Amino acid sequence: MIEHTPETASESIALTALESSGAGWWRVLDNETAWWSPRMFDLFGLPRDSGVPTIGDLYRLYHPDDADMVARAFMTLFRSDEPVTLRYRTVHPSGEVRQHMTWGRRQPVDADGNRWLAGMVMDVTEHVDDARLIEDQRAFRFVADHTSDMVVRHRMGVGLTYVSPASRTVFGYSPTEMLGKDPADLAVPEDVVRIRGLLAERIARGETVSAEGYEYRGIHKDGHQVWLEANPRLVINGAGEMTEIVDVVRDISARKQAEAELHAARIEAEAASRAKSEFLANMSHELRTPLTSILGFSRLIGAGGGLSEGDRGYLDLIRSAGETLLTVVNDILDFSKLEAGALTLDPEPFSIAALGDGATALLRDQADGKGLTLTCEVADDVRLTGDVTRLRQVLLNLLSNAVKFTDAGSVRLALSTEDGVDGSPVLVASVTDTGCGLDPAHIDQMFDRFTQADGSVSRKFGGTGLGLAISRRLMDIMGGEIGASSDGATGSTFWFRVPLSLAADEAAQVSEAPGGGLDRPLRVLLAEDNAANRTLVAALLGAMDVALDMVENGEEAVRAVAATAYDLVLMDMQMPVMDGPAATRAIRALGDQTPIVALTANVLPEQIDQCRAAGMQGHVAKPIDPLALMAALSEHARPAHEKAAAA
Repeated sequence: MIEHTPETASESIALTALESSGAGWWRVLDNETAWWSPRMFDLFGLPRDSGVPTIGDLYRLYHPDDADMVARAFMTLFRSDEPVTLRYRTVHPSGEVRQHMTWGRRQPVDADGNRWLAGMVMDVTEHVDDARLIEDQRAFRFVADHTSDMVVRHRMGVGLTYVSPASRTVFGYSPTEMLGKDPADLAVPEDVVRIRGLLAERIARGETVSAEGYEYRGIHKDGHQVWLEANPRLVINGAGEMTEIVDVVRDISARKQAEAELHAARIEAEAASRAKSEFLANMSHELRTPLTSILGFSRLIGAGGGLSEGDRGYLDLIRSAGETLLTVVNDILDFSKLEAGALTLDPEPFSIAALGDGATALLRDQADGKGLTLTCEVADDVRLTGDVTRLRQVLLNLLSNAVKFTDAGSVRLALSTEDGVDGSPVLVASVTDTGCGLDPAHIDQMFDRFTQADGSVSRKFGGTGLGLAISRRLMDIMGGEIGASSDGATGSTFWFRVPLSLAADEAAQVSEAPGGGLDRPLRVLLAEDNAANRTLVAALLGAMDVALDMVENGEEAVRAVAATAYDLVLMDMQMPVMDGPAATRAIRALGDQTPIVALTANVLPEQIDQCRAAGMQGHVAKPIDPLALMAALSEHARPAHEKAAAA
């Protein structure tokens, strides 16, 4: 008879109870060493003779949503003596999902110095209350079923395991039709390669969730392509393998279409802008070329004397008409640059008295011709720094308008300075006339482009209606303001206020007007295809100590420079055979550093930049200002010692 102690009886009862419960036993030493009881194989749906699975194989048996949780639990067991209780799901090779409960704990060190993890597993599928799980699933399905985005789950090696109803609008397939499909079969092949590369990088970084998604082209059921946006969440098991992808896929075809239309519109707008710029450049060149002859020869004939009063009057009308046309061309170009934001300021020191006197001097003959008194009043000759060219342009616009619209009486320019908010000087200018006045209700609109006082103005006085608009834009760029006042009967006053800065004493002494003659004889080459312009330049330089050679295109200019030492080359931009920039580059390629100045009707900023980029040192615009031509000769002509060295 075997005697049973209370202890042995308890152990026997416990073992009998565990065996009858269907529990499985396990022990784990490390990632490579583990032991399972026979029941463990049944719990995981494996044959009992298949051998204990490796860690990697084991993680593939856990439900993808629970694999990370199980991995974290085992890490806790390896680090602590505290017991761990865990509920998770397994997926049998047959696809059946079971609920398991595991209890585990780290054991004391055994006789061999090892510390095992030991525990037991029970299948609790039949005993789990899934009410909460069912509610969560219902909530998830409600959201998935009522969103326009397609929600999918893709298990590696299995295919799509869940697809929301939005698949009908995104891909044209019902959810049932998509189950089991490989998502790669629903995308354009080259996009599949790119996406796999992106996912591989995320897996390598251990990045299950990314802040950035990706776009790709899907293949609709009817064969056409749709643009999709995705940002999948990766489910990675404890072995570092991606087991599942959960994704929300959005159809962005409409957005892509809008982007494509916007891109096409932008390209079209840029093409239109280029066409406009090219048109303005060509029109400017074509107008300036004949104006060069009209203004140049009228000045030469007028300066020569020997004309009757009647002929001189006719000549003055020709010159005045040419200058008016040049003003129109300049206004259009200026406004185009302002609209494109391409106009920049060039500040320099100046005297406000010299600014006022210079502006009124240019309108003196026109005012005298109408019997008007034109005066300039300067409160104090302060020296400031600013873009004097643009300030003079605004003053000339206001003065010329005042003279144009005043039939009798006077035009008065007043200049003064006052302290600005920060203490810096503010230039204040006003032009007051005794003309017909302006309708106060129309004053603001006069500063809009292509707007004039009334419909009859353009018929009586002409003009583009751009002058005041340009003046306002210039004031805006300078940080100033411009306006007008009138009672509509006794004349009007136009004014502007612009903040500037005081000029340094030494800088303020710089002369504003170019002057002086040549200090030595020069030999100059002119490359110009227009015969009239060649004659004009020869006439302008004829009174100076200049030996002038002339050629008709850039190719001839290159040969001439190679054969002769010149002090300066005047180079037209647009010529047959070889244009000016190409000729300049060819001359520089020879190693010749003869100064080259563009003498051209190309006056847009990008055209001037083109001259500089080709290797030219200066730029003189057509119609030719004799003073500007003289200044270019004085500034750029090669010094005598360089000429001697070259010879």
